Order: sequence, then C-alpha cells, then structure tokens
Amino acid sequence: MEYRLKAYTRENENPKQLRAQGKLPGVLYNKEINRKIYVELNEFDKVFRKASIHHVITLELPDGTTYDTLVRQLNLDKRRRRPEHVDFFVLSDEPVEMYVPLKFVGTAEGVRLGGVLEQVLHDVLVRVAPRNIPEFIEVDVSGLGIGQSLHLADITLPEGVELAMSPEETVVTVVPPEDVEALEAAEVTEGEMEEPEVIRRGKAEEAEE
Repeated sequence: MEYRLKAYTRENENPKQLRAQGKLPGVLYNKEINRKIYVELNEFDKVFRKASIHHVITLELPDGTTYDTLVRQLNLDKRRRRPEHVDFFVLSDEPVEMYVPLKFVGTAEGVRLGGVLEQVLHDVLVRVAPRNIPEFIEVDVSGLGIGQSLHLADITLPEGVELAMSPEETVVTVVPPEDVEALEAAEVTEGEMEEPEVIRRGKAEEAEE
C-alpha cells in the first residue's frame, strides 16, 4: 500500500503559530538534506495511523518534488496527546534500519490444548534496502506446544532483509493454562502505568520555541 502526504517548506514561520493553525512542524533530512517543513496535522494523523513507523510515507512538495521517507521521531504534547514535531528521514539507495511488523499465522498446538499464545514482540528491527522493505514478516506458530517459544533466530527473513537485534530475543510463546491468570494481571498493571507514546528513532531537530 502507498502512503502519500503533502508537505510545505517553512522558513521563518513560528512553530507555535503553525500548531495553532492546525499544522505540524517538522524536518526532512538525511546525510545530504536538511529542510524545515510542515504538514497538515489532520492529514498527517490519517496517514500515520496506517503507516506508523513501519511503512514508507511519500512526501509531496508544492514544486512537484517527492521524497520517500520514514518517520524517525514524533514528539507528543503529553497533556493534549497530540503531535508537536515530526522528523522524516529521506530514503536513498543505502540500507536503513527500521521496524517491520510481525504477522502471526497458524494456530499453535499448545493453544488447542488450552494454552494461551503470548506475542512478546510485535515488530522487529531489521536492516534493509528501501526497495526491499517488506510489508510484514510472517511467523508460523502452528508447531508451538505448551511452554514452547520461538526466538528471532527461528524466523525466516525475506531476501535482502537482515536482523538488526539479538537473535536470542523471544518472539512468541505458549503460556500454560495455569499461568494465564498471572499473565492477564500483569497486562492490566502494565496498561495502567503506560505513558503516551513518544517515538524516538533517530535525529531530532534542535528544540524550537
């Protein structure tokens, strides 16, 4: 799926005034590019809810120039829970490190016997050329019995995709029936303590007033 978003160059515009007008200040950058821009907050919200940090977002400037990008950092106003600043990393032919979502397929044998499938990871950090970025990485859980786990080393990655995190990390496990209550209690406690998400995946523009 293709994700596109209109962007506009900014020069002396005050970031606070832009936000008050429903616009989201940002920066467009890589080793060769560093441009201050802004996007319409409502449009960004629509696109980012679908693309997140996992998919390429193509920015379109008024002069017709387009840039394939990944969101590397999104600063949020914790009180209002809305974006305040976004960093778009411009892709080139060089491989990049990025998070790709995992897609779990099959029904684990341990689940058929009363266990519960616990997904420990929902995405994985990989190194990949932009032209080879997969939409997702498939994980077949059908062979898992109660108490068994899959680790990153067990996953078959698509061609051109390299793992960029420890292969020993657990991806998914089948929790025994007697441990299900403890697992559910832990999830509730974690949810209560969770802060609004702030994505920090790369270079940030200098703080603006």
